[in-house]
Formats: sequence, C-alpha cells, structure tokens
Amino acid sequence: MEAGVFSTPDLLVSQVLSGSIDVAALPTNLASVLYNREAELQLAGVIGTGVLYLVADTPLDWDDLRGRTVYTFARGATPDILFRALATEAGLVPGIDFQLEYAADQVELAQSLIAGRRTLAVLPEPFVTRVTETSPNLQPALNLQREWTRFFGAEAVAADGVEAAEANRDDGAPAEGYPMTSLVVTKRFANEHPAGLSALIDRYRQGLAAYAADPSATSAVAASLDLGLDAETIQAALPRLNMTWIPAAEARHSVEIFLEVLAHENPASIGGRLPAADFFLSGSE
Repeated sequence: MEAGVFSTPDLLVSQVLSGSIDVAALPTNLASVLYNREAELQLAGVIGTGVLYLVADTPLDWDDLRGRTVYTFARGATPDILFRALATEAGLVPGIDFQLEYAADQVELAQSLIAGRRTLAVLPEPFVTRVTETSPNLQPALNLQREWTRFFGAEAVAADGVEAAEANRDDGAPAEGYPMTSLVVTKRFANEHPAGLSALIDRYRQGLAAYAADPSATSAVAASLDLGLDAETIQAALPRLNMTWIPAAEARHSVEIFLEVLAHENPASIGGRLPAADFFLSGSE
C-alpha cells in the first residue's frame, strides 16, 4: 500500500474522483459532497473532532463579543458556518451583535495576529500554536470543540476516541468536538479488500496509541513529512489537534447532526442533502 500527502483538498479530490485513491482522510462535509456527486465512497470512521479556537488578547465568553469585530476566514465554509452557528446558539446574532470580517486564508490571518494588526480571530491548529508562541499576549479564549459539545451534545466522541483524546487534554477529561475529519474508503476497496482495510484501521489506531505514549517521537515523524512545520510546533499543537478513531456506526448520529448544521446555513457545503445510510460503512471497528 502506498501513502501520500496532498497540499490542498482539491488535489486529493481529483484523485479520489478519478479512482486513483482507495482510502483518504477528508473533511467530513467534503466526503458528503463527493458522495452526493455519486462518488463510490463510504465513511469508515471519524478521525478528528475539530481544531478551531477563538484567539484573543483577553479572557472572554460569548457575551464579550458584543460590539466587537471577529476576524475569520473561508467565508461560507465550515469554520465560518460553525462559528456563526455556535454564536447563534449562545444568543448572539452575527452581523448585528458582532461583526465578522474575512481574511484571505488562515495564513494571512495568523500573520496579521502576529503583527499585532488584529487581536480577535477564529483560527485552526497549528496556526493557534504559531500565533500564541510568537505573541504570548494572545491565547485561545474559546475552544470551539468544547462549545459545540455544550450546545449540540457529546455524541462526537465514542469510547475508543476517548482513550486517545484524553492524552490531548490537560485535565484528562473526555474529548469534545464535532466530526470534522473522516477516513473514507471506496466501496470497491471495502468490498474487495476487507482485510486490508481492517489492517489499515488497526495501524492507524496503533499510531494513536503511540502518539499518546510518546508525543515527541510522533512530532519528529510528522515533521519529516514536509508539512512546513517543525517538530517543536507540532508537539506544542498536539494537545489541541483532537485526533481520534470513532467507527462509522458509532459516529453516524454525530455526523448527521454536524452535516445538518452546515446544511442549514449552506446546503452546498454538504452537497445539497444528507447522505443516505449506505454512506456509513458497516463493520469498521
């Protein structure tokens, strides 16, 4: 089996649609989009429960956003939709109680924070770590994974995910979040190579255990993949990356809630409709 890393989701999507790739890690809503474009894909399990944080120069809660401007990125995409949905659940009206302004991307947004031009922004890891290490006055003020669990429920983490994710939490509490990233597989591969898929999942779960046991070694391996991140930054970011494994059968309810929230704001973000039952691979333990 060969493995590769793609610099953008678009490059990966083209390979998936062409049938060149059998298994891929994708944003869950992108997997739904591809399914609705009749790609022969199934969701094997959730592998990440979110990496978004509201970074600020002072401690704050939702009510503290009133009258302020929050900077974010990816207008109409998952980070934007999710933040606005959470703010609404907190009793705020985006665009009225607070304003949103959009950077070109997370790189530009992180650079503006480091330069001191902005002090309140929604960012994903590992950019949160880059910013807070460079500008100690800035810190994660709201953990959007925790806020999701607060407003939408705790179904996003199943038993197997808790074990790995507990190493990501300073207080040892169960992980929180939403099914942001999933492992998808072509129906052909799942049907023709069930043992190979099982072995791949087992290898991934072993990797989670190894990461929890030795974050330093994991960071060194990740740094060797030419992702543009050094080992120190990766290790510092690991506690907020929320990596996990939740089999499709256990994740289905939380995935459907997540996709429904996205679709309420932007149906195109999930491909126009919720996937049918055969989107979820059975037997992926």
